[in-house]
Amino acid sequence: ESGLMVGRRTMAACMACIAVSHAYMLAPVSRIENLRTDGLSRGHLCQHRRFPGIVELRASASAETEKVGWWDSPKRAVESDGGMRARNLKFWLQEEHGIDFSVVDIRDSPLEGLGTFAVADVKGGEVVFEVPKSCCIYPELVFEDRQLGKTMKKLADVVGAGIEVIALATFLAREKMMGTQSSYQPYIEVLPWDTALHPLLWTEPEVDLLQGTYAYDQLQDLRQQVDAATQLFEPVLNPQGWKAVFQPMESERMSSEAFGFLMRGAFASVLSRAFDSDLGGSRGGESGLEQRVLIPLMDSFNHDNDGNPSIKFDATITQKTGHKVVVTAAEGGVRAGEEMAGFYGNKPNWQMLANYGFVSTNPECQEATLEDSLCSSDALYARKAELLARLGLSPSSQLFDLQVTQEPSELLFAYQRIAVISDPQELDGAEKAGEGPLAPVNEKRALARLQTLLDTRRKFIAEAKDTALKAGEQGQETRVRRSVATTVADLLDSEAAAVKSLERRIQIRMAELE
Repeated sequence: ESGLMVGRRTMAACMACIAVSHAYMLAPVSRIENLRTDGLSRGHLCQHRRFPGIVELRASASAETEKVGWWDSPKRAVESDGGMRARNLKFWLQEEHGIDFSVVDIRDSPLEGLGTFAVADVKGGEVVFEVPKSCCIYPELVFEDRQLGKTMKKLADVVGAGIEVIALATFLAREKMMGTQSSYQPYIEVLPWDTALHPLLWTEPEVDLLQGTYAYDQLQDLRQQVDAATQLFEPVLNPQGWKAVFQPMESERMSSEAFGFLMRGAFASVLSRAFDSDLGGSRGGESGLEQRVLIPLMDSFNHDNDGNPSIKFDATITQKTGHKVVVTAAEGGVRAGEEMAGFYGNKPNWQMLANYGFVSTNPECQEATLEDSLCSSDALYARKAELLARLGLSPSSQLFDLQVTQEPSELLFAYQRIAVISDPQELDGAEKAGEGPLAPVNEKRALARLQTLLDTRRKFIAEAKDTALKAGEQGQETRVRRSVATTVADLLDSEAAAVKSLERRIQIRMAELE
């Protein structure tokens, strides 16, 4: 077996991969956010580094169409091949896995990529289709793989449960390299290898448009972890020179740059498409959702911004369910010809972007991150820092989440109340700053300070948006695609809405003090 001895790789790379395993714990300790409950949990945010350039991946032999240039076409290859990939996927699911397409079809969506459409009226609660375990891709499949299994098990001992994201992405990359030899090829070919939507596949200038946002920091971390995984598995999947002779499976040889871009596409596919699912395996969990699973056809539902999905499902795949995922129509049913939609949850837009490559217009997702810190030259800095620490706040680089639909954390106001104190005697009662106003004069000064922070943030957002849109207009001169520039502008608009929402709340509080 061709394998990579993890112990011989750099400890830095292994530790970087560990960060991938804790993808949902990205927020730093000094981040205050309101708790939210998400709807359908689809792709999970994992954790970037800068990549040197974009390469055009070779089209699969299954699609006898002209190559889609990376820059020339803003659409995915799957949208530009005359429906060939969609037909191949449907044939594969029907003939090899027995999926019934009597009331559903997959074809180009007016939204993006492929979509799932009803070809007949479906009443609420009626079965739309069932997906068997046989066509799914899940971690245990990778652990038993002849080429990847040994290495992945070694890495799992270091990384832990989060090895699932790495395992799925690495498996997808290998299957993509195998081309027509892959038994999953029809599914592999419809994944987002060539889309400009996911920020893992953006150019450097495009990613730089996010500087100054929380999304930028998270994407930098994300790409660093993907690059670490690429470093670990390139010797296994893409050996060079004489080592390729011992490759147990024939696959396309490519440059390191091309392989790195391939791995980014693989991680983008897992982040945007994997579901939490219980495959009835041996590993349990408090939530009952054991692992990340790629479920063909089910992952072709586009997102309903309003939170009104037209389908329902339980991703549990056990003997009790016949080893299938059963998808039913939501209450109200679906009419023939309608595109059916799922719901990815009301995640903040920086996470929607990092997971799925788009920004939602739903107010529940509109959020801004406000950074605050005490002035280090403040004569009362030490005492103020102590008071903030008691409240779980940092005197430097404290982050607060601002959400359109929710009241801001009272700790945001507590921070301002402590920050504006200039009289040492006032600090004696400041430990109650988290409970409410300390005094009318202090509260006015605190709100004024907060408004100044928001003024600065609003100015930054306006300038950043203008920069993004101008870069998109210049196109190849700046290596910024118009579609990406528009997405960045949408993210900044989302932040502006959250800032404006807080400003209205400040005005109300100010009026109450008069």
